Amino acid sequence: MNDIGRVITEIRMEGTSVLQKPDEFMLIGRGRSAVVFKIPGEQKVLKVFYPDFVHLARLEASIYQELSNNDYYPSFYEGGEGYVVLEYLEGLTFYECLIQGIVITEEMIEKVDQALNYARMKGLNPSDTHLQNVMLLSNGGVRVIDVVRFRQTRICTHWEDLKVAYDHFYSTRFFPKKYPVWFIEMIIRLYRKGLIRLKKRK
Repeated sequence: MNDIGRVITEIRMEGTSVLQKPDEFMLIGRGRSAVVFKIPGEQKVLKVFYPDFVHLARLEASIYQELSNNDYYPSFYEGGEGYVVLEYLEGLTFYECLIQGIVITEEMIEKVDQALNYARMKGLNPSDTHLQNVMLLSNGGVRVIDVVRFRQTRICTHWEDLKVAYDHFYSTRFFPKKYPVWFIEMIIRLYRKGLIRLKKRK
């Protein structure tokens, strides 16, 4: 058993709660299906899937392998039963950019488009690309993270809808660039309930 294998045996989760983990592994992210820990002393993270989503680990590993050698996705290092090891990315999600008032530029939007187009060229179906799955790195680069749903067959409009909102509202001169969490979460809830409808880009 390698070092990561030993760490996995020390992590205990129940539902979406982390009950036990090695002290040196800092929790840096939490999503619908997994949590992410920083691996101490390395520029890598350990993504561990919740018990009900363990089966997604090998799926995501295979997707990252298909996306390898592309600068718009984190590097993939290792995968196993219920986990993947990925490149550590220093920066902020687009969600955090909105909270802190860091301007999301048209160039950043275009870089995400390029990343998703690359995935399509690989025969994948980019899905679930939203504010918390796109990062602005400290060096100015952009990365798309959490690709586990890139093999689903249904059409996902999350990113296209975000671009419409960007064009119609965010990019306009007088629209604010900084928002409180409660406001963003309210908009997300309304969107998920189908109460916000946007016309797509032409």
